[in-house]
Amino acid sequence: MEPDPLAEIDPQANVLLVHSTHSKSDACAELRHDHGPTAELKVTFGDDQPAEPDSGNVEGTVGLLRVGNLLHNTGDADPDFTDTVVVDSVCDPTDLGEIGVAISRFCKHWEDTDEQITVCFDSLDALLCSSAPKRVFQFAHVLTNRLASVDASAHFHFDPTRHEDRVVSTFGTVFDAVVADEDAEDSLPEATDEEVADLLAEWNDGAAGTIELEPTPTAEATDEEIARILEK
Repeated sequence: MEPDPLAEIDPQANVLLVHSTHSKSDACAELRHDHGPTAELKVTFGDDQPAEPDSGNVEGTVGLLRVGNLLHNTGDADPDFTDTVVVDSVCDPTDLGEIGVAISRFCKHWEDTDEQITVCFDSLDALLCSSAPKRVFQFAHVLTNRLASVDASAHFHFDPTRHEDRVVSTFGTVFDAVVADEDAEDSLPEATDEEVADLLAEWNDGAAGTIELEPTPTAEATDEEIARILEK
């Protein structure tokens, strides 16, 4: 897998950001493309959650989707998407359908504003800790199509040292570009096209486990359509 130069990444791209989980990525901020009014969604997992910013100090709009942290559970209350800071949560990190629906709701409410939607998804590794790779792959495929439908700029954090080469290479096929921090460039996999094709065939073995890549969600997709595509 060959990384793409950061300077050549166009806005409104879905990017796989490859780096070690033990270090902070400098490319994260650069991939937000925050030129002009921005609505930024941060998707985070577990106990290490970002603090909710003071709305008076926020430029544009900020959304926080906290996954798998009961302490930050917002209950059944629907977020107020007209607020400057919008907070939502999903308790179960294995419920990929609900995570997809929650992100789609941000897209639905923000797409008609003058703000550029930008998404930081931290991280795919968290999903792979609790869900099978083929389900996470399907999730990434559906979600990147949903984000593309609203012209969002999104990047997904991913540590290549925690997964098989062919798994990392296969996930790379979902994204418009792959950006690697210096600490991860030597860890990028060398899986062949044949190995990637074989893994996809393996994940599609058997009708019950087939990865449904169509239909993909559009800007008009309903929550029910997103949930159905990502159904367990």
